Amino acid sequence: MGLMASMIRKSGGLGGALRWGTGIYFAQDTYNESREQGKGVLASTADAGMDAAMGALMGPFAYMGMQALAAAPQTAANLMRSYGQWNRHLSQMAKQQAFQNASFSDTEQTYTMRQAGMAIAQRSRYNTQQAMLGNEAKYMLK
Repeated sequence: MGLMASMIRKSGGLGGALRWGTGIYFAQDTYNESREQGKGVLASTADAGMDAAMGALMGPFAYMGMQALAAAPQTAANLMRSYGQWNRHLSQMAKQQAFQNASFSDTEQTYTMRQAGMAIAQRSRYNTQQAMLGNEAKYMLK
């Protein structure tokens, strides 16, 4: 605890410790991103060192604001791309709904055809019931 307290006092109090802590955090993040992009160890370390120095000199909030402004165009492009994909997905889902563009026009002929179809279905149902009752009676007589 004594070593930590003396380091905080030497770095400018709690604000200085916070400044260096955020600088180190962002430097590590920059190093990892540089390595993922294929840069060498030396180039990644140089990028991370510059990032740590900027974070320590500017302060944590100003540095995070600067990073947010630098990332704003990429973030806006990603948001627009995601919105476009979502909109296309909704459009595709709407196209797959049954009878979406259908407009039924009831004329006397279609009404008659529908009634004829319903009568056929009713007769079929009635015939099925009669057949079942006939089979039932046949088995009961044995």
